[in-house]
Amino acid sequence: MHIEVYNAKLHNLKNITTKVPKHQFIVVTGVSGSGKSSFIFDTLHQEGQRIYLEALGIAHDVQHYDSFDMILGLSPTIAVQQRTVSNLNPRSVVGSVTRILNLLAIIYAQEGQRAGESQHQPDEYVPGLFMFNSPHGSCPACGGRGSVVEVNVAKILPPPSETIEHWHQFAYQFPHAKNEEKEYVHKRLDNFVKHFQVSTETPFAALPEEAREAFLNYRPRRTQSKGHLIFYGVHVVIEEKLKKLNVQQFPDLLTTRLCARCQGFRLGPEALSITIGDKHIGQLCQMNVSGLAAFLRHYQTARPHTPFVAHLLAEILRKLDCLETVGLSYLNLYREIPTLSGGETQRLHIMSHLSAKVDSIIYIFDEPTAGLHEQEKEKIIESFHRLKQQGNTVIVVEHDESVIRHADTIMDFGPLAGQFGGSIVYQGSYADFLTSRESITARYLREKKHPPKEYANRMGASFPKLSLRNARTHHLKNIDVDIPLGAIVGICGLSGSGKSSLVIDTLIPKLQSSFKAKAGKQRPLVEEEEEREGDSAYTQADARLEGAENIDGCVVVTQKLARRHENSCVATFLGVWDHIRYIFSMQEEAIALQFTRSSFSFNSTGSCPACNGNGHIKRWLGQQTFYDPCPSCQGKRFKREVLQVRYKERTISDVLEMSVTEACEFFRDHGKISKLLGTIEELGMGYILLGQSLTTLSGGEAQRLKLARELGKNTKGSYLYILDEPTVGLSYYDTEKLLILLGKLIASGHSVLLIEHDPYVLAYCDYLIELGPGAGDKGGEVIAKGTPEEIKQQACSLTGPFLP
Repeated sequence: MHIEVYNAKLHNLKNITTKVPKHQFIVVTGVSGSGKSSFIFDTLHQEGQRIYLEALGIAHDVQHYDSFDMILGLSPTIAVQQRTVSNLNPRSVVGSVTRILNLLAIIYAQEGQRAGESQHQPDEYVPGLFMFNSPHGSCPACGGRGSVVEVNVAKILPPPSETIEHWHQFAYQFPHAKNEEKEYVHKRLDNFVKHFQVSTETPFAALPEEAREAFLNYRPRRTQSKGHLIFYGVHVVIEEKLKKLNVQQFPDLLTTRLCARCQGFRLGPEALSITIGDKHIGQLCQMNVSGLAAFLRHYQTARPHTPFVAHLLAEILRKLDCLETVGLSYLNLYREIPTLSGGETQRLHIMSHLSAKVDSIIYIFDEPTAGLHEQEKEKIIESFHRLKQQGNTVIVVEHDESVIRHADTIMDFGPLAGQFGGSIVYQGSYADFLTSRESITARYLREKKHPPKEYANRMGASFPKLSLRNARTHHLKNIDVDIPLGAIVGICGLSGSGKSSLVIDTLIPKLQSSFKAKAGKQRPLVEEEEEREGDSAYTQADARLEGAENIDGCVVVTQKLARRHENSCVATFLGVWDHIRYIFSMQEEAIALQFTRSSFSFNSTGSCPACNGNGHIKRWLGQQTFYDPCPSCQGKRFKREVLQVRYKERTISDVLEMSVTEACEFFRDHGKISKLLGTIEELGMGYILLGQSLTTLSGGEAQRLKLARELGKNTKGSYLYILDEPTVGLSYYDTEKLLILLGKLIASGHSVLLIEHDPYVLAYCDYLIELGPGAGDKGGEVIAKGTPEEIKQQACSLTGPFLP
């Protein structure tokens, strides 16, 4: 049986006609931008979803109606993509996403017992009582968070020996000193001085107790009559300002403590007084998956249960087994979803599909091994074969060699990206794939060569380094870590072993604090690109940092992009759009028409009035939305008179349709534009369009785009570049380009720190630090360190055996 596709032509696909075998494990690979996603997700998945929903009478999707001639043999299709599984709500936890928490709450409502009691009515409790997101169950003190984040203003106030005038001025100028003086500020201090009969030159330490309390915390009542003190305490002034700012920008001010009322269990006192097997639900939710499964198996046999509760227990244990299968046994049910890596989040979604025993489904997964150590991939590959054996078709878009090696059929797209891709260059078995001469992927699998390094390895005992001492964040076991500078350093280890805890949650906040203390005008260390929920998670870095004086700054490049409106595009994100608009505004015709830069913006005065610069009109049909090209501008996004202005015979709309490669050549006379676009081309992303929406980028593309933008800023000095799993979404061909660029950074005097699993990349690093030995509370230790050659010789290393 096959899925028959005739003339697939969406995006860069070259009229592909092929037969995709059903009931097999199929791996789809190829360089970034070669057409894999266009064929698998945007064609097969979209059409499979459309015909299924249409059959149910739920929806009728009319998008992509011309993306192929015909597709036969499709079954209901389920896809798990990297860019569809992000969740920034810190109240979403592993237990709620997997629904295990809900099932446990029902069991406690059915069989829970109060300490000392042995008899109770089956309907005595409601399930909401045992859920921290329910008003019935959440701890009244922390609102179900388990911890309380407090602002410690005392950390930033001047020394007590300073005058009250200095203290008062500091409060009103927080967070940045201002030159202007407001009259009412002086008036309020005068009111205080007269009321308590002190001087503006009085040191804070010399204030009488009553005056000191008022100076810190006084707030006038709104109903006060004239003659009363009009003054605001310095704590009040600063705290009011913090309400209008993102307090995450001031990590030194924040202290996180365990909620004293619920002791971190998130629930109210009544829920915590009810147990099964002598444990309340909060204790169960803080066990890791392996421990919880062992507890529930014992409880399952320790006493009789109603058929309903027995079914619930079996269902929970089945879900816990699936979590273990996808390598997440170290998580607990209270682990907040925003703290998971992209790979962990996707595997959590894969787990829900593994636990659903259905057949005749086409499952499509997008790089499911992202974030997995080589040792952990075996289980997830086994799970794909299990899905296949149940009668399903499993299609995996992957670059990982171990996944490719286990496939029944390989489909390789290419040969290159963009207009040079869009064809199937190989389809068949792994053995024959290795002999393919047309496939770039096959060539890298055969040869596995590293690019030459353009710098000398200068590491030694006397070479500068960054050091973390007594690191205890999360599960880190009070470790000391030395990070050599002037080199590419890889942080590796099993998923959950403490890599992110060490780098993201400890090193970065400590560097941030160090640079803020050193210079008030220091370039921002970490760009706040995400609009997080107001109730965001906050981690306290627990370590001591040494050696920050050895670098001038730090650039953190993750896979996340800011939340953005649908008009955000590659050109605006990179910062070249302003330069391009300036060029068009300087043309003779633009000057004659009195056009400015804003006239060439699709978000401003130049936008088409019919579609507001979107290029399309959004329409609704039932629950579905679809887009029609704007009848006024024909999808060009601008007013007609704006499109009269041309530069080198091209309109501003034509420029948005250019690929990076084409635009780099077009603007070769403009240094700022061509340099930045050239960097993107070096990273293997010359195929993306300047007008392409940021929402269409994969995690790997987003990270490389951010890296290119940072490299285009002409950073002077010695900077540390921190990259979080930069090879996610990259083929070997693209990874080689990334390594060449990282090598150039080192040659320019910078340093690079990677969190990485890919053996190809780790073997290229100058120095490796491996955490482990296990995950969660079984990890958090440095188990190996040294050059890749030294790591290979260390018996304690779990990574060494996989290094080429």
